Amino acid sequence: MAEIIGLGLSHYPGPLVPAECWPRMLKTNVEKGRIPADLYADQARWPQPMVREWGNDEGLSAALTHHQRLIAGHREMRRRLDDFDPDIVLVWGDDQYENFRKDGVPAFCVYIFDEIVCRPFANGMKGPFRTERNAWDLPTDSTITVRGHRDGAAALMKSLLSQDFDPAYAFEARDEKGLSHAFAYTALFLDYDRRGFDYPVIPLHVNCYGSQMMKTAAREPMLSPPSPSPRRCFALGAAVARFFKSSPWRVALIGSSSWSHGSLTAKHQRLYPDIDADRKRFGELRSGAFRDWHRIELAEIEESGQNEFLNWICLAGAMSELGYRADIVDYVESYIFNSSKCFAVFGP
Repeated sequence: MAEIIGLGLSHYPGPLVPAECWPRMLKTNVEKGRIPADLYADQARWPQPMVREWGNDEGLSAALTHHQRLIAGHREMRRRLDDFDPDIVLVWGDDQYENFRKDGVPAFCVYIFDEIVCRPFANGMKGPFRTERNAWDLPTDSTITVRGHRDGAAALMKSLLSQDFDPAYAFEARDEKGLSHAFAYTALFLDYDRRGFDYPVIPLHVNCYGSQMMKTAAREPMLSPPSPSPRRCFALGAAVARFFKSSPWRVALIGSSSWSHGSLTAKHQRLYPDIDADRKRFGELRSGAFRDWHRIELAEIEESGQNEFLNWICLAGAMSELGYRADIVDYVESYIFNSSKCFAVFGP
C-alpha cells in the first residue's frame, strides 16, 4: 500500500564549497555588474540586520554559522528519508538555462530514465564563489549517478495527462553536467557525508524563472513568457499526490529551493532578498496556511524574488491533498548569502 512523506529543503550551492568562500558572492555580483558598486560600498544604505550579519569580518562568521545550520538541515532530511526508506524520491526543481534553452522551455517536465550521470563540479567551482575547491576536495571530473524510476515516471506521466495536465517529458539530459543543479545538488547534499544515495529519483522540472529566464540565466535582455501560476503549480502537486496515493510505492515528495533570492529582488537592487516576504511564507507554513498558497499571485512571487518558491508550492499542493501538516526542522534567514532557506518534513 502506498505511503507518502513530504520534504522541503534548499539546493543553495553554498555547501558545495568551503564556508570561507561564501562572502565572495556579493563581491562577485558587484564585479559582474549585477549589484551597483556604490550600493555595495555604502553600508549606510543597507538594512541594519544586513550590516550586523556582515560584521567586521565581511561575513565570515555568519558564513560559518549559516553553513553549519544548512549541513545540519540536510543531514536531518537524510535521516528522515532513511527512516522512511522510500521506493521513489520525486523532486520538484528548476532549470536555469541548463537543459532547457532557446529551443524549448516547458512549464513542467517529467524525467523518465534508468540513470543519469551528473558532473556537479565540471568546469571548476569558480562561479559566484571564485574558487576551484569543492567541499570534499574531489576532482572536478568527479561524477554522481542519479538512479531513476522509469516505470514510476512513465506511469505518473500518463496519470497527469489523464488529469488534464500537459507536462513535457525527457528521457535524457542535454547539459554536459547532466541533470540541472536543482536536482543534482539535492542528491549531493542529501549525501553530504558521502555514504551513497541510491534511492530512485523522478525529477519534475518547474519553469520557476519564467519571464526572468533569458534575462537572468541566459544573460540576455529579452523577457520570456511567465512561469506557470502558483495556482497551476499547486494543482499539479495535488495531482501528483493523487497518483502516488493509489500507487504501490512508498514515495518521498521533495520541494527543492531556497526562498526569496537577492539576485532576483529588483526592488532591493538585487543586493539582498525580501526577508519580510519570506517571514510571511514561513508563518503560513508553520500555521498550516500553506494550504492557501494557490491563492498567491505570480506577480507577488516575482516582486519578492521568490521565483523558485514555486517548487515548494507544488509540494504544498501535494501535502494539502493528503491533509498533511508541516514539522519545521529549521528556518535560516540571510541578507548576505542570497536567500533564506527552510527545512521541513510533512506527514499526517
